[in-house]
Amino acid sequence: MLIQICQPARYATFGEIVRCDHAYGNYLFPDSTVVIQHPATKRYMDENFEDDRQFMLGLMGKGKGIERVQSRSADITVPDMISVDLGGRVVEIRHFGFAQTPGDLVIWAPDAKVLWVGNMIQAPSPALPWLLEGRHKETMATLARVRDFLPEDATIIPGHGRPMRPADIEFPLRYLRELDSAVQAAIQEGRSVEDTLKAVEMADYDEYSLFDWAHHQVNVPAAYSHLQSADSEVK
Repeated sequence: MLIQICQPARYATFGEIVRCDHAYGNYLFPDSTVVIQHPATKRYMDENFEDDRQFMLGLMGKGKGIERVQSRSADITVPDMISVDLGGRVVEIRHFGFAQTPGDLVIWAPDAKVLWVGNMIQAPSPALPWLLEGRHKETMATLARVRDFLPEDATIIPGHGRPMRPADIEFPLRYLRELDSAVQAAIQEGRSVEDTLKAVEMADYDEYSLFDWAHHQVNVPAAYSHLQSADSEVK
């Protein structure tokens, strides 16, 4: 059984560039392997696989094995939650909401109090969220739901890096709250996205090795676009 917790994601900040490399290896598993995904992930893979393959070839170049990849999406889709008996251990596959993509699933082992979250939490501090599809307010709400669901002594296995505790989720939440406030202030001042990038430095978070890319190239433009759209709808 393969439970897909690293989902395809669209780089909205850069237009229609897409990626689903986390699922590219599915075709190598035996036919008996059951692939479980959120319906949004299955739909994305079924509808966008070839476009995504071409993007990855352009990004990575030929001869990396991408040409041989075959599309293999879910056998079972989970929109909310199911329990799976793995033989001696029951795990819960849950969807807490949008975090990095619409299809972010997590795996919760209640007896061990361990939660696997994939890239909805990249890594412990100083790593920052990647707002690849924008919607940072939804990301904040989802991360808060995950934190509140877990007992204090639970262990979180992020997409990368060392295990975390639920209290560690406060770091990405604090960053997102500060990002939201700073970008909203820039919009209210009438700043362009270029001026907002200069105004929203948030240098307190620059210990992250990918800070310039994640913050300046992805997160600030994504938050700007999201908040501007929200303001337009209100008006």
